[in-house]
Amino acid sequence: MSIRTTALLTATAAACIAASAAETGNWREYNGDKAGSRFEPGVNVTLQSVKSMKVAWRVPLPGNQLPIDNPELRTWVNQSTPLAVNGVLYSSSPLGIVTALDGATGKTLWTWDGGGWADGTPPNLGFISRGVTYWEKGEDRRLFVGTPDAYLVALNAKTGKPIESWGDKGRIDLTKGLRRPVDRSLVSPTTPPIICGGQVIPSLAVLDSFAIGRDPLKNHPPGDVRGFDLMTGKQSWVFHAPPQKGEPGNETWEGDSAQSTGGMNMWTRASCDDEQGLVYLPLSTPANDFYGGQRKGDGLFGESLVALNAKTGKIAWYYQIVHHGIWDYDLPAAPNLMDLTVDGRKIKAAVQVTKQGFVFAFDRVNGKPIWPIEEKAVPQSTVPGEKSSPTQPFPSKPAPFVQQGVTEDDLIDLTPKLKEEAKKILARYNYGPLYFPPTLDKAGTLEVPGVLGGASWVGAAHNPKSNVLYVPSFTIPFGIKLKKGTTGVYDYTGTWAGVGGPDGLPLFKPPFSTVTAIDMNTGKHLWRIPAGRGPVDHPALKDLKLDRVGVPRQSHIALTENVLFLAPEGTNSVIGLSARGNALITQATKEEPEPFLYAHDAKTGALVGEVRLPGGVFGNLMTYAAGGKQFVVAPIGGAGLPAELVAVQVN
Repeated sequence: MSIRTTALLTATAAACIAASAAETGNWREYNGDKAGSRFEPGVNVTLQSVKSMKVAWRVPLPGNQLPIDNPELRTWVNQSTPLAVNGVLYSSSPLGIVTALDGATGKTLWTWDGGGWADGTPPNLGFISRGVTYWEKGEDRRLFVGTPDAYLVALNAKTGKPIESWGDKGRIDLTKGLRRPVDRSLVSPTTPPIICGGQVIPSLAVLDSFAIGRDPLKNHPPGDVRGFDLMTGKQSWVFHAPPQKGEPGNETWEGDSAQSTGGMNMWTRASCDDEQGLVYLPLSTPANDFYGGQRKGDGLFGESLVALNAKTGKIAWYYQIVHHGIWDYDLPAAPNLMDLTVDGRKIKAAVQVTKQGFVFAFDRVNGKPIWPIEEKAVPQSTVPGEKSSPTQPFPSKPAPFVQQGVTEDDLIDLTPKLKEEAKKILARYNYGPLYFPPTLDKAGTLEVPGVLGGASWVGAAHNPKSNVLYVPSFTIPFGIKLKKGTTGVYDYTGTWAGVGGPDGLPLFKPPFSTVTAIDMNTGKHLWRIPAGRGPVDHPALKDLKLDRVGVPRQSHIALTENVLFLAPEGTNSVIGLSARGNALITQATKEEPEPFLYAHDAKTGALVGEVRLPGGVFGNLMTYAAGGKQFVVAPIGGAGLPAELVAVQVN
């Protein structure tokens, strides 16, 4: 892997980097902090100031103009959320190129390009790098970033040069040190690692073969999570997923399936409680995602929240949120660590949002549920060889924040014609309540919430003072169709596809996406609003004079004391597969219908300001202060359009 560093440091830039740590307005972690709050007080941001928001600067991310012959390397999704530390932004482009920027002007300070993009398209969704991780102690300031070719790299945050004393000359190979060989083209650290207990704990996306239309692999990469020493890069511990013989949870796997099953990795980000010394891992679905005939049993730690001692990797507690998962309801985001007061009791809580529209709340020290969780009977699979779980966990509080399951009454009914057309679409599928299993007949099972959620990798935000949780969600049904396996590895495999409604509208009633505010001290919903304006100007709807109905896509958020910032995601479509057959290639829509940043009153949900952006947003927002101004940054472009960061002044 070649290493190229361009130094553009000036005296002003050096002064920014050396600024006092006491300066307010920082965004030091990908999720705002290690608790996943996506919150920065924004002391100068008011309901009045956001009425005059304006774009302050926009910066192309490096890689847009690379002389790449392979056209698929030009198709990526810009989900790059920068960090802000004392007036300096640290960002990674979709190709994994790291840049330091002056936060007040957007001027480039230095750039590091490890060249990992040259190895070819990473798995699943192609080139994605959601950001970097920052750490400092005295004058030692480090950045950690995953590369497209599955390395984890440590950089000097002042200069952008690799830290030669860490790992192997500044990097570690994430395909090494696992319990079986891993093909480099099947794994990618798209989400920045978390630092907890003196360990760097990386997230690792692995190939979901079903998503690209081929059978899952026999040697699917394992979901093992590891800790690497912060100062040396040496591997300190490994948490096996699935648990191996003699380890807690192995008894939930029949036969030798725990040895052969892959997936159930942590592709999203963890959270960390440094005081307790615990790291909280949201884990995904075991392979294969929609059929478990070869992995009978509940299958710990699939779709589980697992708390580990960050120094040793030993299990502190765990809770399985889906037993024997066959819906791809992997945990999509880091849990929100909140200090709640429930019925007069002070509780250090871990709050996990899910794709299926639940909020699970636990005491983060011992794992006990804050409110009762009931095991309820769910429909059972009729697919040969499948043995679905007879029950699934249903939390008593808070109430679900999104539609769960399907009935005819849920169909879009804004006009009689739309309702009748929606009925015809629904009739193609099997459907029923939440956890209705995948099927072989008809067009398959209509899954709601779908594979993308509900809650998604965007996660939720919370105000640490008020303990209000803000959950963006959307409802795109997915058709899950099982078919006979073709390689002899699995008896059946599944494919999915989003299911639209009549005339290009969504299949179900509005709102098509929402933000729900929940008081986590009581578990009660405070308010719920549509996320964005949505297709109110559609020819079938324009005469109805509808107000906001929500954009039928996910939305990205950042929170201050007074304002919740929200940007609906841009539109893109799948146009093919990568040459390796391991990634979906997508293309953005140039004429984006709703490229807006919206400002909502955090207390009531009322819309108080908006500004048009130069393109569709694809990654999470962040907010910070520099030069006496407060900014919100949105990642735009990608998927065939230039990737950029856009900074909006909001005070």
